[in-house]
Amino acid sequence: MDEPTVLGKQYVAGPPTEHVTSGLGDMSRPQRGERKLLLLLLPLFALAAGTAWAEAELQGSAHWYERYVLLPSSFAFLALLVWNYLLSPARVALVRNATLVVGPGIVLVGWGRQLWDLHYTGFDHELYFDIAPWLIFCSVLFLFLLPGRLSWRFAAGYYVLTLLMLGIFLAVHRESLPTIVVNEFSLNIVIAPPVFIVLTSAFTRLRADYARARTHAEDLQEMAMLDGLTRLPNRRAFAQSFKRAKARQLRSKTPLCVMLIDIDHFKRVNDTYGHQVGDEVLVGLANILLRELRGTDEVFRWGGEEFMVLLEETPQKHLAEVAERLRAAVEAANLLERSTLTISIGATHIGVNEGEDVVYPRADEALYASKRDGRNRVTIAELADKPAPLAS
Repeated sequence: MDEPTVLGKQYVAGPPTEHVTSGLGDMSRPQRGERKLLLLLLPLFALAAGTAWAEAELQGSAHWYERYVLLPSSFAFLALLVWNYLLSPARVALVRNATLVVGPGIVLVGWGRQLWDLHYTGFDHELYFDIAPWLIFCSVLFLFLLPGRLSWRFAAGYYVLTLLMLGIFLAVHRESLPTIVVNEFSLNIVIAPPVFIVLTSAFTRLRADYARARTHAEDLQEMAMLDGLTRLPNRRAFAQSFKRAKARQLRSKTPLCVMLIDIDHFKRVNDTYGHQVGDEVLVGLANILLRELRGTDEVFRWGGEEFMVLLEETPQKHLAEVAERLRAAVEAANLLERSTLTISIGATHIGVNEGEDVVYPRADEALYASKRDGRNRVTIAELADKPAPLAS
């Protein structure tokens, strides 16, 4: 006999005001994605800072910036990497904010150092063509890591700060600059950053809009496949589950069967107790079915007071036992305070070559036989279409 499995289902029924959206488990997905991005970026930042320091030391050109800014920063990025690994995804914002202080900060110091050297020691072609890409990158980094309008403000603020430093330099430095330096400043410092900021902002906005549209489409698809009251999959979802179950049946030659369940005298329940109590009865029945069946069995709200159950790997000799267990569990559940609620069940096994169009009519015929013979009973329709009633 198949043993019942408690809490083995994907969908859990609940009152209409207590629906639990299946997407709530994915609310931390953005934090997990940000954490993975930092796990990729932080070692690259550490490698870049450490390489720049090592290259300067090997060439004999290392100064205070390489020794006291780049080298400590490489260790700081490694520390942030470990911190990011140890923290939970919910607290990843702490690592992100620290990264946005350290990374853009050392680039800004490098920019100031180059302007200082240009003013006091003159032009050196080896020094003034390696900082602009990092200034652009840091502006873009704010757009990728910070949420909403905050990203725009920090990216624009960072760009304005670089322009302010350039403006102070131009106001102090009265000597003429080489053409190559003027072109570097005008193209890579003044023009390129806002272009990249706008393009990246547009890209991130499109990506966010696409993600929202996809999430909305998934929510609509889920709503179309779920019954709004019981949160069980509905009749439309049964068609997809039946196709998958049939494919497994054809592949593994395992038994497959269905049960069609109907609440006895449900109209009388609505007329006597009201539709709110009727809804509570439907939710209560859904919970009983989920509790009594295995985790691999699927329960569907078929329509009205009817439910369909799809059972895989249930041998013919066990089908009647499972159906009878459900019938007895509902009768003993006291779903109504002043009267006993019962169900009628029509069940059948499914032949290997039979489709949904054959299965439902046979299960419906078996259910009709249970109703006709007095309700509160189980009828098994054999493959030869000979209903076999089981007395309660």
